[in-house]
Amino acid sequence: MSSLFCAGIRRLLAAALLAVLTAGPAEALTVSSVTRPDMDSLILDFSKPGASPTMARTGPAEITLTFPPGALDGEQPPEDVDFRSSRLIDAMAVAGDNVVVRLKTDAFGFVGWPQGEKELKLQVYRDPAGANWTPPAGAPGQNTTWPPAEAAAKPASAVTLPVTPQNNKPGPLELPPLPPALAGNPATGPAAPPAKADGAKEPFYAVPYSLRASAMNVAADKAPILRPAGLDAAAPGDVRAAAATGDAPVASPSGAAAGAGGGAGEYRVKLPPIPPAVADAGGARGAVSPPPPAPRAVAKAEGKAAAAPPVAPIGSAADALPPAASATGAEAATPPAKEEDHDANTLVAAQAEKLAGNFGAARTMMTDLKNKKDLAKDLREEVLHSLAGVLVDMYKDEPAAHYDEIQGALQEAINTDTNSYRVPEALLHLGMLNLRVGNLPEAKGYFNVLTKKYPADANVPLINFYWGEYYFDRGDYKKAAEEYQGLIEKFPESKYVREGAMGLAKTLVKLGRYKEAAQIADYIGKRWPRYYVEFPGILRIDGDIAYRNGDVKKARDDYLTFYNMTPKVKDADLVLARLGDIYAKLGNRPAAVDFYNMAVKDYPNEEGGLISKMRLAEQGVHDQPTISEMFSLFDKPQYGSPDDIYEGIIRDHPNSPLAPLAQIKLAMWQLYRQNYPESLKSAARFLERYPKNELAPKAEEVAVTAFEKMAGDLIAHKDYERLVAAYKDNPILAANRGMLSEQTRLGLALAYLRTGQTRQALAEALPFLGPRENDNGSMALAMAMSIYQDERNWREIVELARKVQGWKFGPSQRRNLEFAVADALENLGDADRARQIWRKLAGDQALEAGKRCYALYFMAKEAMARKELEKAELYAGEAAFLFRESGKDPDKLKASLNILVESTRGLGQFSKALRWAEDYAALCKEGDDDWASNRLRTAAIQRAMGDMDGWRKTLSAMRDSAPDSFYGRMAASDLATNGLQNRLNALTQAQ
Repeated sequence: MSSLFCAGIRRLLAAALLAVLTAGPAEALTVSSVTRPDMDSLILDFSKPGASPTMARTGPAEITLTFPPGALDGEQPPEDVDFRSSRLIDAMAVAGDNVVVRLKTDAFGFVGWPQGEKELKLQVYRDPAGANWTPPAGAPGQNTTWPPAEAAAKPASAVTLPVTPQNNKPGPLELPPLPPALAGNPATGPAAPPAKADGAKEPFYAVPYSLRASAMNVAADKAPILRPAGLDAAAPGDVRAAAATGDAPVASPSGAAAGAGGGAGEYRVKLPPIPPAVADAGGARGAVSPPPPAPRAVAKAEGKAAAAPPVAPIGSAADALPPAASATGAEAATPPAKEEDHDANTLVAAQAEKLAGNFGAARTMMTDLKNKKDLAKDLREEVLHSLAGVLVDMYKDEPAAHYDEIQGALQEAINTDTNSYRVPEALLHLGMLNLRVGNLPEAKGYFNVLTKKYPADANVPLINFYWGEYYFDRGDYKKAAEEYQGLIEKFPESKYVREGAMGLAKTLVKLGRYKEAAQIADYIGKRWPRYYVEFPGILRIDGDIAYRNGDVKKARDDYLTFYNMTPKVKDADLVLARLGDIYAKLGNRPAAVDFYNMAVKDYPNEEGGLISKMRLAEQGVHDQPTISEMFSLFDKPQYGSPDDIYEGIIRDHPNSPLAPLAQIKLAMWQLYRQNYPESLKSAARFLERYPKNELAPKAEEVAVTAFEKMAGDLIAHKDYERLVAAYKDNPILAANRGMLSEQTRLGLALAYLRTGQTRQALAEALPFLGPRENDNGSMALAMAMSIYQDERNWREIVELARKVQGWKFGPSQRRNLEFAVADALENLGDADRARQIWRKLAGDQALEAGKRCYALYFMAKEAMARKELEKAELYAGEAAFLFRESGKDPDKLKASLNILVESTRGLGQFSKALRWAEDYAALCKEGDDDWASNRLRTAAIQRAMGDMDGWRKTLSAMRDSAPDSFYGRMAASDLATNGLQNRLNALTQAQ
C-alpha cells in the first residue's frame, strides 16, 4: 500500500465529524450522517411526523426504505449529499415512496429504528457474512440495481481524457499556491561581539622624542606601533614618577595627551638624554662611507680588535658579561701585590693568564693557591671568586656538562664570606648558570636574592638583560622585548642601557616593527656614535632595519661596512646575499650577480648561499611570488633545479625567514610540474607551519588552484573517492571554500553524491539556488531534487520548488519538477493541491509514460472517491496501460486494476469487471490475502451476473485448496449458507 494511500486512510480515520447537510426549504427532508471506525449512521429528519417505513436489503450493496403510499409527499429530497467521509454509505436517493441507500461494500449488516415522531435512524455496520446475501426467490418489485430504473434510463454523458495544451516556451513552474513553509528554521540573532580584553597599560621604551607603544601582551601582528612625538613640558622627575605609578599621559600623534584608558594603553618613559657634545657629533657614523673590500686592511683591523678589551655581550646570553662586568670584581678591587708577596703575585699571574684566554693555566695556578693551608683569608676569598670566574668563562659553551663543578665553585666562594662585596657578582653567575641549563626556578631564586639583598648593585640590571637574551634565543620575542624594556626603564642611569636598547632594537626587528626599531637604532647611534667600532654587529642590525624600511642605499652602506670590518663573521653569507638583493633592487645586475656568486662560492651549503642560488635560478628577487610570475621563471631556469634549492632551504634551515618563501615556491614549482597532490600538500604544510606569515594568502591560492586542477582530472576519470579524500584530508580547502570555482564545487557535490554522502553534497549544491537561474543553479537543482526524492524528503522538495518557482524552465525540466512537487504534496497529505498538478500532467501527452501513469492513477483515485465511476474507469484504464508499458510500480498497477474492477462493477458492467479481476489475479501470488480476497470478489461478480455455477466453482476451489484459512472458511460458509437457503426455499415451496 502506497504512502499516499496510507495518508488518505489516516485522513479518513480523523473524519468522525458530524456533517449536517440541509436540503431545500422548510418542507425538505434533512439528512445527516455520523461515521465511526466500523459503522455509519444515517439520520433522516422528516418535516412531518408519522413516517414509518419497512427496511429491507434489496441488492448486494443496497438497502431500501419503503414508506406507506403518500408518506413522502411534500418532502423535498436533499441535493448533493456528500458521503465521501463515510466508511460504508456511498449514496442515497429518493424514488417515489422509497429511499434507496447505496453501500460501498456488500459485506455489511444494518438495523433501523425511529427516533421521536419525525426522525428515523439507519445504522450500517461492517459484517463479512453480509457478502453471502442472495435475493429472496420471487420477490416482486425489488430494485436490485443502482441507480433506480428511471435514473438508469437517462443517457450518460460522454467522458474523455483531459488534454493539456502544449507550452514549449521557457517559463516558471505552473504550480498552485504552495502551502506556508513546512519546516522553518528558528531565526538566530546576531552573535554578540566578543568581549574586548583590557589592554595592558605598560610603559614602553622611548627616546627623548618619545617612542610609544605596548608590545608585551598582544600578538605581534596586532601590536600597536611606536610614533614619534614631542615630550610634554612636565619636569623629568614628574615624568619618571608618573611612569612608575602607571598614570603617565600618552601623547597622541597630534601632540594632545590621552587618558590612561585611551588608545592601546601606551605610556611614555624618559631615558637619560644624549650629552650635548655627543648630540652635536651624532651624525658622524651615519656619514661614514663604506670602504671597498680590502682583506688585508680588514685583517689588520681584526688584529687590533683582538687586542682590545672584550665588549658587552649582545649576540647571545652565552657570551661573557658586558663591559666592566667580564672581569671579576677582584681584578678591580685587589690592591697591587707587593713583590715579596709570592702568593699575591701568583694570583696576579693567574689572572693575566685568564685575560689572555689561557684558562687551563689560570685554573691550575688558582687551584694550587686554593690548596695552600696558610693562604691569607682575604687572598683566599679572592682566589675562590677568581677560580669560579675562570670556570664560568672556561665552560661557557657547555655549562650543562660542568654544572656541578661551576656551581660548587661559586657556592664555595660565596660561603667564604657572605658579606663580601663580591657576593652579588657570584649570585649573578649562579642565576645565569641555571638560566642557561634550563633550571628556571633556581635562576629566578638567585636573581631574586640579588635584587632584594643588593638592589643598588651594578649587576642588577644585567638580570633583565640575560632574561632578554634567554627569551630572544628561544624565539619568544615578546618576552624578550619586555625584559629589555624593563632594563631601560628601571635602570635609566645604568651603563648597560646601551645593551638593553640594542637588544630591544634587534627584538623589534624580529617582531617586524621596523619603524620603531629604526628610531631606537637612531637613538643608539646618536647616544653612542662609536658603538659600531666596539660592536660591529650594530651595523648588521642597522642594515636590516634600513632594508626593511625601504632605505636600500643606507642598508647597502651598513652592510658593506659591516662585511669589510668582519668578513668572516657569523651570517656573512646572509649579508652577501642581502647585498646582492640590494644591488638587484638598485638595477645594478652585474654587481648583484657578483655578490650572489661570492655567497655561493664561499658558503654553498649555508643559508645565504642557498638564497643566492635561488636568486640566480630565478634571475632576481621574487619575495612576493605569484603563480603567473613563477611559472614564467620556471620556463627558463638559469641555475640548478629550483626544487632542490627550495627543499635544501626547508630541510636545512627550517627556522630561517627564508623557509616560508622556499615552501611556497616549492608548492608553485610542483603546481607548474602538474604534480597537483604534492603541490596541495606543500601549500597545506606552509599554512600549518606559518599560519600568520604574510605569504599565507598565496599559499591558499596555490592550494585552491592545485585542488581545482586535480578535481578536473579526477571528475573526468570518475574517480570520486579520491576527490572527496583529497578535500577532506586538506582542511585548508574547507577554510577557503569560497575561493573554489563554481564548477569545482559542483564537481565536489557530485563526488559526494556518488560516494553516498548526500548531506555534504547538499551543502555544496544548495548555495547555487538563488533567485535567478543559471546553468550551475540548474545542475545544483537537479542534484538536490534527486537527493530529496531518493530520501523521500517531501517537505524539502516543496520548499525547494518554492525557492525556484520563478525560474524560467524549459518544457521538459518544468514537467519533471512539477511532477516531483505533485508527488511530494500527495505524500504530505495535501491532496487538493496535488490534484491540481496531477490534472495538468494527466493531460500532458508529452510527459513520459513513467510519470504520466502516476498522474492518471491519482486522477482515477480522485474520481473513484467522488463516485465518478466512468471517469475512474477511463483514468484507471489509461494508467494501467502506461504502468505496464513503462514497467513502473507494480503496486500502483494493481491499484489501478482494482479501481477498474470496482468502477466497472459499480457501473453494472460485470463482464468488464470480471476481466479486470482476472488481470488483477495474474499479478497476485496464490495464497496471499489479495489473491484470496480477489477470488471472493470474482465470485461476487459471477453471482451478480447470475452465473451461479461459476460462483459455486470459484468458492469450492477456494474452500478445497485452503480449508483452514480465513478465506477458505468464508468460501465454505457462503456455500453452506446458499445450500441452506436453497433447501429452505424448496421446503417452503413444497408446503
